[in-house]
Amino acid sequence: MVAPCFTEGRARHIVNTSFSTQKPAAFTATTRKYIRPVRTPYHSRSLFLRWMLTLPYRSRRGAALIARYVPQTVPPVWAEELAGKRVLIVGSGPSLDKVGQEFFARFDTVIYINFAVKRLQGTGAEYFFTTDIGPVREFIDAYEETVFRQLGKEHCIFAPIYLDQFQMMTPAGRDLFSWLRFDEAQWRRQAVKLGRLKAPLVLRYHPRQPDWDSFTLPRGGRSLPVLDHTSALTAILFAAMNGAADIGLIGCDFSAGRAASAATTQAAPDASVFSGAAAEFRKLASALERNGVDVTNHSWLINDGAPS
Repeated sequence: MVAPCFTEGRARHIVNTSFSTQKPAAFTATTRKYIRPVRTPYHSRSLFLRWMLTLPYRSRRGAALIARYVPQTVPPVWAEELAGKRVLIVGSGPSLDKVGQEFFARFDTVIYINFAVKRLQGTGAEYFFTTDIGPVREFIDAYEETVFRQLGKEHCIFAPIYLDQFQMMTPAGRDLFSWLRFDEAQWRRQAVKLGRLKAPLVLRYHPRQPDWDSFTLPRGGRSLPVLDHTSALTAILFAAMNGAADIGLIGCDFSAGRAASAATTQAAPDASVFSGAAAEFRKLASALERNGVDVTNHSWLINDGAPS
């Protein structure tokens, strides 16, 4: 079983420790070309304490490195394939299994979130999008880097939510992607749960979340709010800031389960993984509507309702 790269729960920002004596899956030779081997903190208390104590430095340094690394210029193809277009954001939720090629054909450009790239159509303008290198590692472990080479750097977008992940990638790994960067960042206290004890012990430098009531959509460039909860929310902003006229979502149920057509070696998420995502999506969609962009979550239309 492939072990995904360590990430924390985004919605509640609580790290729950469950130490395991099972040896984590080794990085493949191909994966090591792109991602540096990282020992998960969950496999010993000493590793966890080291992670906890070094996270403030690693996340702040990562932010500085990202700011220097990400250029301001954007590939011209983004405007060509997104401006004025109907764009589909594809997640890996259960509703994805309820649509076929005819549904995809209604859109000009398709952006696949993480494991949903397994539904790649192979026609038209298609993108891979993530805010977390965990899924990237899993794909390279299983399929090497083929899908990213097939799409090309300009169509593989990485907007890191965990800023210390910059250091986890090799130069070759960084070069697989076109990078976006946070527009603003701030220190965030992160609750750490050790057995029955819970305390705000960890500081993480983290992308600042926007105030949707006063939000103004950025136009062009590579800086944007990188959002919590799920990569799909940031992908919506990426499409909108590049001029998309109409944005649809499928497989973005923001609920438990995963589409069989986007199955992975990871366990299907339960509802807690997306806690807060539905409410955040509604705020985002309302803010974009005020900025002249229509957003429709077809996942909820197919499922006869949004999660509560």
